[in-house]
Amino acid sequence: MGSMDGKVAVVSGASSGSGVGITRRFVQEGATVVMLARARQRLEEVAAEFGPSVVPIPTDVGDPDSVRAAFEEVGRRFGQLHVLVNHAAVYRPCAVELLDDDDITRQMATNFFGPVYASRAAVPLLRAAGGGDIVNTSSESTLHPFPMLSMYVASKAALEAFGKVLAQEVRDDDIRVTTVVQGTAAGAGGGATDFAWDPTHAAAAHALWTERGLLGEVLGRYSGQSVDDIGDVHVFIVTRPREQRLDTVHVRSF
Repeated sequence: MGSMDGKVAVVSGASSGSGVGITRRFVQEGATVVMLARARQRLEEVAAEFGPSVVPIPTDVGDPDSVRAAFEEVGRRFGQLHVLVNHAAVYRPCAVELLDDDDITRQMATNFFGPVYASRAAVPLLRAAGGGDIVNTSSESTLHPFPMLSMYVASKAALEAFGKVLAQEVRDDDIRVTTVVQGTAAGAGGGATDFAWDPTHAAAAHALWTERGLLGEVLGRYSGQSVDDIGDVHVFIVTRPREQRLDTVHVRSF
């Protein structure tokens, strides 16, 4: 028997990177996983690898109507929810003075508003299950503020603050809220996380990060952890005894 047998989980950003690793480990532990991601074709291709234990729902987490429709479908299918993982994110390296409107709004919509929309929709379903877990993915960039990642860092810092407030609001419903401060992850069949980078801005950012030693700080000796390792961490978080909560977990490369 798996540690998540009979559980229903929603994972956003589930079609690439660590989202695949989280989904895979949840399925291996017996959960039914609702996979949310924007790109329908990619989502359906990845979902096919997991068979009937997953339900792919194309969703733009930055669009409140899209999120609302996705969770209405979850409610119709299952009537309850045990785990929400807010993992979807985008970032675009760019100096502040060169940010265009889409650079700003897209990152805030996906990285911050998306988890807010999803949490808002998930709370009644988590309550219907008698409690559960919301896990928000933050970033080491909030601890080591990277130049040229202003909007990404700001969106993740806002998410961390939101999680602290939400945890107080839903505590009496036996809903736990955990922030995972995640370091670099890659490989293990999940594919690279789908971030849209302007080549010129990316090259300038990479040179600056290298010069200041920031890349070495976050990559560690092994240049990243596997996405399945990230999945293991999420299984650990959501299967803790109900009398225990993990407010913040920092998982990084060694």
